[in-house]
Amino acid sequence: MKIAVMADIHSNHVALERCIDEAKRLGTEEFLFLGDYIGEMAYPERTLECLAKLKKEYPCTLIRGNKENYWIDHKNGKHNDWIWKAGTSGSGMLQYSYAHLTDTQIQEFEKMPISKTMQYDNMPPFVICHGSPFKVNESLREDYDYIDALTERLETELTICGHFHIQTKYVRGGKRIINPGSVGTPLKSNGKAQFMMLFACGGMWETEFHTLTYDVEKTIQEMDEENLSVQAPGWYRVAKAVLLGKDVSQVQILSKACELCEKEEGKVDWRCVPEKYWNLALEAFGI
Repeated sequence: MKIAVMADIHSNHVALERCIDEAKRLGTEEFLFLGDYIGEMAYPERTLECLAKLKKEYPCTLIRGNKENYWIDHKNGKHNDWIWKAGTSGSGMLQYSYAHLTDTQIQEFEKMPISKTMQYDNMPPFVICHGSPFKVNESLREDYDYIDALTERLETELTICGHFHIQTKYVRGGKRIINPGSVGTPLKSNGKAQFMMLFACGGMWETEFHTLTYDVEKTIQEMDEENLSVQAPGWYRVAKAVLLGKDVSQVQILSKACELCEKEEGKVDWRCVPEKYWNLALEAFGI
């Protein structure tokens, strides 16, 4: 049994196609996807088309991520106090991605669970999720101060998660936590796409990380074709920097922008930080 595990595509269909081709070459029999299918890159419909095609060829299990919750909540009116607006770093990318979705696709997201226990004959069960099995946006990063309490709640020996975009494996309290890395916007990978192969060996699950080069320039070219630098100025600059291998993330830039805004204005709403603070934060990180 060979299973390909992929997470955090974020509309990077070029990287996704490269990872799928490699997984097929390695003899995968099944695909597991751990959420955050679109967002950050151009032509999100191409990623969804790629996944739809793959589902006709191979068994596929898809888990909902925090990005899917954004689209679902927005459709259901839960973001009425947060106006998604083109030309802003805080929400321009959300507005762009959402505009490319159909109601049917959002309904498909709604059907996805936030976690699932996977069971195969004569093998121990394991759980797949995006953030944690309990919340889509709860990270299982090893260095977070709540991780001991969180891992104690895990019900299986192995949990495979996404969300924080770093290929990771560790054991805490007898529980294995593995992140296959990000297909579309990996961190600490020098810009290369990442996924993982999971395979049965001696009655246990073993893993093999894969890190691949792909046509990054094509991904950036498509972002420019769609004028994403105008649609979401700061977000575009961070995404491009990540694609080119810079060791920085959107979370770091947004946190810095919020810090600068609060220092000068005494208050901050992370959803609508003024562009000048985005620019200052980007400059602070050399972007």
